[in-house]
Amino acid sequence: MTKSRCLSLFFLFLCLSGCTKSMTEYNPDGSIKKIFHYFRSAAHKSLDPQKQFDSASADIINVVYDTLLSYHYLKRPYQLTPNLLTQMPSLSEDGLTYSFELRQDVFFMDDPCFEGGKGRQLTVDDVIYTLKRFADYNVNTISYGTLMQGYIKGMDVFRAETKKLGESKTDYAKLEIEGIKKTGQFEFEMTLTQPIPMALLPFAASQLAIVAREAVMHYGIDFKHHPVGSGPFYISQYSRRGEMRLAKNPKYHLTYPLEGDVGDAENGYLKDAGKRLPLIDEVRLPLIEESQPRMLKFRRGRLDWVGVDKENFTKMAIKEGDTFRLIPELAGSFRHYYAPYLYSGYWSFNMKDPVLGSECKPEQGDPSDPESECAKHQARTKALRQAMAYAFDMETYIDKMRNGRGLKSNTIVPIPIAGSEKDTGAKWYPFDLKKAKEKLVEAGYPGGEGLPPIKVEYAGTSSGSQQDGEFFRRAFAAIGIELQPQYQTFSAYLKKTDSGNFQLASSAWSADYPDAENFYQLLYGPNGPPGPNHGAYANPRYDALYLKSKYMSNGPERYQVFKEMADILKDEVPFLLTVSPISFGLYQNWLLNMKRHMMVDSPYQYINIDTEMKKKGLK
Repeated sequence: MTKSRCLSLFFLFLCLSGCTKSMTEYNPDGSIKKIFHYFRSAAHKSLDPQKQFDSASADIINVVYDTLLSYHYLKRPYQLTPNLLTQMPSLSEDGLTYSFELRQDVFFMDDPCFEGGKGRQLTVDDVIYTLKRFADYNVNTISYGTLMQGYIKGMDVFRAETKKLGESKTDYAKLEIEGIKKTGQFEFEMTLTQPIPMALLPFAASQLAIVAREAVMHYGIDFKHHPVGSGPFYISQYSRRGEMRLAKNPKYHLTYPLEGDVGDAENGYLKDAGKRLPLIDEVRLPLIEESQPRMLKFRRGRLDWVGVDKENFTKMAIKEGDTFRLIPELAGSFRHYYAPYLYSGYWSFNMKDPVLGSECKPEQGDPSDPESECAKHQARTKALRQAMAYAFDMETYIDKMRNGRGLKSNTIVPIPIAGSEKDTGAKWYPFDLKKAKEKLVEAGYPGGEGLPPIKVEYAGTSSGSQQDGEFFRRAFAAIGIELQPQYQTFSAYLKKTDSGNFQLASSAWSADYPDAENFYQLLYGPNGPPGPNHGAYANPRYDALYLKSKYMSNGPERYQVFKEMADILKDEVPFLLTVSPISFGLYQNWLLNMKRHMMVDSPYQYINIDTEMKKKGLK
């Protein structure tokens, strides 16, 4: 063992032994309060389910509100399960109409917006109100196209009507969605535009969390700061930049799963089977944007769960082939997990940028004419983007910047999801500096001569972001391209990308639902800013294939469509693929039921705490 490692471990154990009993708090009945200590890495933008589109907001919404469906916490592969429903919806023989039945034991939180301040029962009227609100152009300008466009009969017409009327004249009482029919206080039917195998997946997304009309009306513009849901927790202390606190909802309706995968019982994941959720009393979520303070708090026992960044991974863990483990000195101190994210990292090119993009001015002529200035411009900018793709060494990036915690990407779809490269055989650009330099000559910039500096936007100012930016700066400098990373707050980054005001943006997408279509929609033309197609990429052939894929079941025919889409994207390079990351994290020995779930990023209702073990561990 090296001297530096000995010193690191010495200070680690000092931190652990330095924790005091002040961490222990008690309930009014004298029992130890089960408090889950975690963190937020970024401030949320809005807690209005139908208006939010960022993971920081979704993580809170997912535990304060409820969706009609959710994902089974223990079963893999990920499986939809009823949440607000008595059972999974039934489908008519023609594949067009789903029948839903709501549970009758679900109540909104107590809140001043309700009569007498008492939370009322959730009914079909709330579901229909939420669906209308989700489809309302004046409310939801971002996620409609990514989740439900073209799915429900009459919903697109409803949306167009709200756009025409404007916010002040839109009255839900006078506007109906043809395909949504109330059949009882707790029953409704949904008719599709055509059979859609993936139609139920969006109903587990946070953007379709059920809201109460009274809350929206009562709080108005401040509704985004006053969530009123029926979820497992309610907000007992609200703060965007400070500590958020979530308290247990004593009226919550769900229980811990009765069954799981093979081995779950032996691994202790079924000890709480059948118990009413949540199993803990409170969640505390301070805003900690830097990784080092988070790790320090975790080592002191002040956080129960933490992801591991590059520097700490080097000190604490070892990669062995395709597996990871803690160094022997720490093996008993904490527990760890690793699993592929349902997440893709990529850089978006702004396709309207005059240096990088393909947009032409009218005076440049018809792009279909190979002799036109427009066609020549598009050929040059495509060659530049291809040069950058060849210049990026993904394997070295994963090894050096991710400690090997990543999978080499060939498509924008994460490898664990059906329809990824494992099913399509699609290939991305190999690292090849010779070809990169040739493409740069083809673009009209031999050795980078004459090429202005290129700015890339980062959603953070942390040391990790800056190290990432430095890696890419050096990578592109090798072929003569000057890259200028721009580091900023998450909020400032969103303002730029949502408005299309950037050249190049370091981006990522985490699955709304585990289907390849959810990733290919990132390049669908109508999803341009402020939608997720930040780079405003537009290709009619690609768009047609995307729409075709939406209505297909997984299998060879759908995978061939995805292959064609991947080939178009490889040729035109509207983005640079960076990594399909592997999640690696640590959690305290006293934290129970911690089975990492990539579709449940905030599993607070399922986890439990061994309070006696925690008391002993903090002595």
